[in-house]
Amino acid sequence: TLLKTLLKKMPAIAGTIKFGANLDIGYYDQEQQQLHPEKTVLDEVWDDHPEIDETQIRNLLGSFLFVGDDVYKHVSDLSGGQKARLELTKLSFEPINFLILDEPTNHLDIDSREVLEGAINDFDGTVLFISHDRYFINRFATRIWMLENGQIIDFRGTFEEYRAAQERKRLQAAVPVKAEPEKP
Repeated sequence: TLLKTLLKKMPAIAGTIKFGANLDIGYYDQEQQQLHPEKTVLDEVWDDHPEIDETQIRNLLGSFLFVGDDVYKHVSDLSGGQKARLELTKLSFEPINFLILDEPTNHLDIDSREVLEGAINDFDGTVLFISHDRYFINRFATRIWMLENGQIIDFRGTFEEYRAAQERKRLQAAVPVKAEPEKP
């Protein structure tokens, strides 16, 4: 809901959304609804960028593990991980500086995870992602927004640092408070 609201695919329940100037947003959809099942891998990318020659597109597709005849597979025949890599390939062609990822590690095999992690490491802009994958969160998050009891907790640091801070808070709350003896 948060991501769809930010992307104006849903109306805000309350409040306003204000983005900075010169923001170019790229969106990775876990449902891969932005892909066309009837197209081939090559056409899925090339149709969006006809000005780029086939060799350049095939080279980029190769860096996302689409090699040889893989580029002639229909999108409908791809696995979830392959579709995720294809969507990342398409995003890499876009001049974006703010990348929004919705559950990016869902459906990914090990090779696809490595491609995703490499793409995020190489990305120069801001990344906002929703994930339940603790490894992924700890690897990339530098600021955590945790929704808890209807409130957003804003924590600057890694997921492990967040967990450690929560554990310290829990332990402090569990320490009984000593009552001062009454004065006679």
